[in-house]
Amino acid sequence: AVVSTQSGHYGRGVLNFTTLLYQHKFEQREGMALFSHMAKLMKPSGEAANDTESSVSQALLDLEANSDLSAALRGLYFVGAEEIVVRDDKVAVVIHIPFPQQKIYHKIQARLVRELEKKLSGKHVIFLAKRRILSKPTRHSRSMSKQKRPRSRTLTAVHDSILEDLCYPAEICGKRRRFKLDGSQQIKVHLEKSSQINTETKLDTFMSVYKNLTG
Repeated sequence: AVVSTQSGHYGRGVLNFTTLLYQHKFEQREGMALFSHMAKLMKPSGEAANDTESSVSQALLDLEANSDLSAALRGLYFVGAEEIVVRDDKVAVVIHIPFPQQKIYHKIQARLVRELEKKLSGKHVIFLAKRRILSKPTRHSRSMSKQKRPRSRTLTAVHDSILEDLCYPAEICGKRRRFKLDGSQQIKVHLEKSSQINTETKLDTFMSVYKNLTG
């Protein structure tokens, strides 16, 4: 009876150890799958990815693995993504990319946008470089830096750059600002005629995204 009891305890111990081992392997595989799934997304540690970022990351990984863009996409990543409602039946996906990689993205952007729009259920895809706005220094500012604020970090310059990113690869030929009595302003942008076919269906998207990002 004593031998039988010890054998029973030993059997349960082996079973528990095996269960823990399988659970550890499952969690390890799950963690590796999650890491590979989010390999194209670079966010500060501790920040969780939203559903849009997960979908974009997976789409980029699929294109890198099974398309002609494989070599061009290797080493590229993005830092965030969000959905902006254009109309009741239309949603745009805005992908924020690192500013140093913008020129590399521009080389493949036209083809990349078409492929991503297919994978994201026909949603309009827009790439925007991540920029930082520095406030205007005053005498009461806490951090008085000796370096002058760069022109590219001003509010106006960043908003103009966002507009250029929205319209790319179309070039802006002219721009007119109309200031209203209530303090608001209306911007009328003229795009090159050669890009009319590719941009005329996205004009509502450009307006909605620009208004949402710049207020």
